[in-house]
Amino acid sequence: MLPSVDKLNCYEYLKKCTSIYDDVWMLQHFGVRYRKSKVFADIDALSAYFQNDLRLKRGDVYTVFMPTTMQEIIAFYALNQIGVIANLVHPLMSTQFLKETLADVHAKGVMVLDILSKDHVKTINESGLPCVVCSSSDYAAGIKKYGTRAGETIARAVFPKFKKAVAYRDIIKKYKTCDPVKHNSGDIAVYLNGGGTTGKSKTIMLSNAAINELVQRVSDIDNIEAPGEEAEIIVLPMFHCFGLCVAIHMGLCNSARLIPMMQFDAGIFCRLLRQNRIVGFGGIPLMMQKLLRHKDFDGPWLKNVRMMFCGGDDCSEAFLDEFNAVFEKWGAPGRLRQGYGLTEIGSVCVTNTNWDYRPGSVGKALRGVTVQIWDDDHHEVPNGEIGEFAISGPTLMSGYYVNGEETDLGLYTDENGTPWVLSGDLGYRDDDGYYYFTGRKKRVIIIAGYNVYPNDLEKKLSELPYIKDVCAVQGWQGQKRIIRLFASLNVPGDEDFYRAEITRIAQENFSKFYVPRDIVFMKELPQTPLMKIDFMKLTQNRPADLVYHA
Repeated sequence: MLPSVDKLNCYEYLKKCTSIYDDVWMLQHFGVRYRKSKVFADIDALSAYFQNDLRLKRGDVYTVFMPTTMQEIIAFYALNQIGVIANLVHPLMSTQFLKETLADVHAKGVMVLDILSKDHVKTINESGLPCVVCSSSDYAAGIKKYGTRAGETIARAVFPKFKKAVAYRDIIKKYKTCDPVKHNSGDIAVYLNGGGTTGKSKTIMLSNAAINELVQRVSDIDNIEAPGEEAEIIVLPMFHCFGLCVAIHMGLCNSARLIPMMQFDAGIFCRLLRQNRIVGFGGIPLMMQKLLRHKDFDGPWLKNVRMMFCGGDDCSEAFLDEFNAVFEKWGAPGRLRQGYGLTEIGSVCVTNTNWDYRPGSVGKALRGVTVQIWDDDHHEVPNGEIGEFAISGPTLMSGYYVNGEETDLGLYTDENGTPWVLSGDLGYRDDDGYYYFTGRKKRVIIIAGYNVYPNDLEKKLSELPYIKDVCAVQGWQGQKRIIRLFASLNVPGDEDFYRAEITRIAQENFSKFYVPRDIVFMKELPQTPLMKIDFMKLTQNRPADLVYHA
């Protein structure tokens, strides 16, 4: 079990948890390992830059527009050390989204990865904000070996286009120490963009205390036995709550050696399994399916794995059994297990464990976290009866950041003054305390672990003069879940032109997961008896299901 969180911020808690170990390996990038002393030195250097050059102070907000890299991990702790809120944003979001986010949170600066930033140079320059530009080679020795020369060529071409930019590597060389903020556990540590329990995308505020309390509780289940030697592969991004809180912060606090991947690749993942003493990893079902089917996955290198999580969508029991059978063959102590949670409660509140597992369930509640199943009147229902997941405890969010203001929206306070998060998800609890997820109360489509809210896309497309009605639903291409878009037109026209325009507008205004992969035009969209568009009639539930046709 990890030590008490006391009044510590995330940086302080990491420092406290790892203080009992020698200078162990802490992070790994492109095959190069970095010790604890180097990581903390770079955190201090970046903190000093933020504090001395940008004059960032406690309560300010800084946007990190990055994939999961060493630089992003170091940036989170550097900002946290001086009390600055880290606004972690998906690097594949549209430039319009970035523009709106920078303005909404009143960001004081932005960090980007050079090879992903060329489409955002204009937006960042127009914002007038200072920019830290990172490169894959910042921490990579033998860069040619890992095939990133093309990326470095792009980087050299992009960097001069920024008006107010400084290279990450130059910061690390120049600065040494900062003046840290101490014992501010109640402060907001991070802004994360999430769905919101109402179904509309919102900025979720998590405090240092909430993140640290979650890490301590999940550490009841899993921990590291050989600090610095046992490694975890990190494929879930930091802008994803589970990636930040459990995969990265918990992993580091337990002194695992973390190996972040900017983008999931089953072949590279399998190579890392063979070359390192991997004891843990987590991902979404699609990742796990690709791993299981990869020719290099099965082998004796799996024998050390004991921490495996799968979330973001449902896995069938048949798949879990097939996946776990491979690990059982090699005597691995772990099994792929499911849990349940959402960003508003720090990512996870219910989980199965290696020793306490019930097929079909999402497990039992974490220590100190209260999970109940409620009816629409906020009353707990009997065991076995389906209702809405309601969660309370020390890991709850502080609220939503809305229209430039911190609010407690999204939290329901009961008659005893206890705050709860109402999940919008349905399920039940059995008599033994295991929880079961049965469906979503809110209308949401999960693609590759990312929440897509059809209403957002429909609202934008309905502004087009040629669109009469529009409905975005779940569809399938093979085994991949996609967005299918159905639309009726005010005036008949060139449907191929309309498809191209709809695709362009979706790409410009939303993340790639919102972009329809199939666009169908109908004379009239089907309606319910209440004269609403019958999206269920258009939804494709499984690859074998038939889709409504006009």
